[in-house]
Amino acid sequence: MNAILSAEKPTLLTRYDTLRRKQREVLTATVDTLSKVDGLPEDQLAQARDALFHADHPYLCVLVGAFNSGKSSLINALIGAPVLNVGATPTTNRIAILRYGEALQTLAGGDSDTIFHPAPLLQRVSFVDTPGLDSVFKGHDEATRAFLHRADLVLLVMLATQAMSASSLSDMQKLRAYGKRLIVVINQIDLIEPSEREAVRNFVVEQGKLALGEAPQVWLVSAKWASEAGRSTPRDAEKWAASGFDQLEAYFSQALGDAERVRQKLETPQHIMRNVMSAANAQVAAQQDALAEYRRSAANVRGQIEAALREQETAAKEIAAEVDAKFNESVARGQTAIREVFRWGKAFSLAFGGLGEMIGIARLFRRFGAQTHAQNAFTQHKVDEPLLQISAIADRLAPRLEGRDIRDVEDLILYTKQELERLPGALQAKVIGTLNTPQSYERAILKSARDDLQQRLEQARTTEFKTIDNAVRNTIVTLSVYVLIVVLISLFLIVTAAATGADAGVWLLSVLMLLALVLGGISVMPLRGMFMANAYARRMEAVRTGYQDVLGKAAADQIAYGRQMRQDAVAPFLRMVESQLSQADAVKAELAQREQALTALEAELGTLR
Repeated sequence: MNAILSAEKPTLLTRYDTLRRKQREVLTATVDTLSKVDGLPEDQLAQARDALFHADHPYLCVLVGAFNSGKSSLINALIGAPVLNVGATPTTNRIAILRYGEALQTLAGGDSDTIFHPAPLLQRVSFVDTPGLDSVFKGHDEATRAFLHRADLVLLVMLATQAMSASSLSDMQKLRAYGKRLIVVINQIDLIEPSEREAVRNFVVEQGKLALGEAPQVWLVSAKWASEAGRSTPRDAEKWAASGFDQLEAYFSQALGDAERVRQKLETPQHIMRNVMSAANAQVAAQQDALAEYRRSAANVRGQIEAALREQETAAKEIAAEVDAKFNESVARGQTAIREVFRWGKAFSLAFGGLGEMIGIARLFRRFGAQTHAQNAFTQHKVDEPLLQISAIADRLAPRLEGRDIRDVEDLILYTKQELERLPGALQAKVIGTLNTPQSYERAILKSARDDLQQRLEQARTTEFKTIDNAVRNTIVTLSVYVLIVVLISLFLIVTAAATGADAGVWLLSVLMLLALVLGGISVMPLRGMFMANAYARRMEAVRTGYQDVLGKAAADQIAYGRQMRQDAVAPFLRMVESQLSQADAVKAELAQREQALTALEAELGTLR
């Protein structure tokens, strides 16, 4: 393309180069985005890649139309040489590209032939001769359509005697859909009367306006007369003008000026990319529509998992509440038993019991099965009974969680398999992994906590009881010692009073002091019982908290295991849906960015004059 502009103003060449570099950056980024569109046909991607290199090629004028409409003859007449074969049967079965060259040369490659010719007109524009769009030979139609996206200008050639047939009207609509500049060329006007020619033009214009929404540009030509005019030296100007080719020549030589050619050259890749972007957006939209239902299915699966986990957490809380109730019941009974030991009515028996502890008789009796005061009280109030029920309550948690886990996994797999079977084949192929029920169930989580839980219960039943029992025995021994000391002091005072001959008042005072000291010591016992009961409750609360922490952590770990088991079971389906949705959303966002960039570039191209 730079060769075309070699003789142009430097500013136009500079602006072209600047816009071309910017366009290459935009198109390169767009092609990269298009390659991420899952399911986009390869031919669409090929067109997008072609757009990258389009501006590096000469301006392309593509001629299309029914076979034997005179496309090849029209090109031969324009360049003034019979470089293309013509005939009554379809002679063009390959795309032929005519480009400027110092000498006539033909290079074959792929589905097209490139013909170089030194015609001056080819320095400004290259012509593309295509097989007929309605060719009866298989492959001609496809070859022509596959090349149309590369065109900067399209000439739709039709015969004057068959102008605007149903197929021509259809071709016009399809060509406009490509977003190309379209000019209708009516050939072989030499076969109709002069009076009919304007009527043919008007008919084509009217029909084209109905089909396209605007009147197309229509040229009347005769390739036959143009060829005859070119055989004369110099060229027969009158016959050339009568052929209508003066209009064609003027368009390519003058009307299609430098800035116009440059702008069209840069706009063509834009049109190509717009067409591919339209197909890509449609593909992404179709994918999103197809995945929308599976998004809901995936959300339903997650909802089922979360609902099951909430129920399991509720079950764990119910078990914990039952355990709390048993701990509280045991503590309440224990506090009652402790206060029972230290009530007023038992003070004297406690004092005598303390004397038994001091002289060892109580220990001797215990060897033969006798119980301490604390043991008697705890046994009578059945303090152990609630604690003994806690293990059975906690053991109910594992079967409840396991049963729900296994049942839910089976239901989830059945549901997800049904959803997978409804997936389109292309999406099914993207599912990595299979949906299978786990071969085993991990039961060690709750089992491993059982020993710890049992030790804490044992602490509540034995260690805490021993603490209370020792405290009770120490208290009653202290009480006995106190009473004994009081009695000894009182006896000393009585003996002293008797020896000194004290009167009755002294005797009475001694007795009263004795009673006051004894009663004072005994009155402290209920208060001691209250303090001891409260201390027992605090220690048991620490045990309960530790037990619930161990049980709660084990339950949480087991529930987490169940969550992971459910997620692993349906992971292939969820991964596919999430990845496809994420990819489709990301690609859609990228396509929107690329469209904005294309729109901004088109605005700049519009200023190129």
